[in-house]
Amino acid sequence: MRVLVTRPEPSAESTAAQLLQRGHQPVLLPLMRAHHQPEALRQALADVSHLPSSLIVTSAEAMRVLAGASLDLSPLLALRLFAVGTTTAEAAGNLGFTRVTIGGGDGEALADCLLADDKTEPDGQILYLAGTPRSSSLEEKLISANVNLAVAECYRMLPVDHHAERLKAALDPLPDVVLLYSAETARHFLSLPPVAKDTGRIKALRLLCLSEKIAETLPADLRPMAAWPLEPREDLLLDLI
Repeated sequence: MRVLVTRPEPSAESTAAQLLQRGHQPVLLPLMRAHHQPEALRQALADVSHLPSSLIVTSAEAMRVLAGASLDLSPLLALRLFAVGTTTAEAAGNLGFTRVTIGGGDGEALADCLLADDKTEPDGQILYLAGTPRSSSLEEKLISANVNLAVAECYRMLPVDHHAERLKAALDPLPDVVLLYSAETARHFLSLPPVAKDTGRIKALRLLCLSEKIAETLPADLRPMAAWPLEPREDLLLDLI
């Protein structure tokens, strides 16, 4: 099948390789790009009176910021790190973190994982290496539980505006499947001129979303074309193709 991959680089290349192994034709059209803000990370670490008791990470992008922030990582690598999923956990492990706990695939489930963990220091400060825009569910749940939470917005996801020729190459012929990894990506995909100008044509697509929450952001008339895995994992997402 012809599968449109909308996730940012470099993750898109990894997805394309997996699709090729499964016998599909990947079409890369990253719709968001990461703008790193290492100064925000450095400032957040400077603002705490001592090292945080643990870290929260909801994207491998945060690990890329940490790797390029010109910091001595050795004190941080000894900390516990709560990762939203396996991909983020692998990125943390590759950077040198050894005390990694994997959450349930989204921010709310990750907050539940942290709150249920009996090794978390009750009075310690937890540092969330966050991106923007993002869902507020993780922070709201932790703050309501009186967790001492600090947030470092260390990267920003920005939309990519492709020229008309690139869009035509990706969308003509129309792909069989579109992979959507975030609510922002879904919104940007639907705003693309070839898509927005022909909403009837888009209903021929299968919209595979990483989670039900992403599917819920789609317009009501497109939700019947959407599907999602039982867990927000890429391997399960690709199994739906």
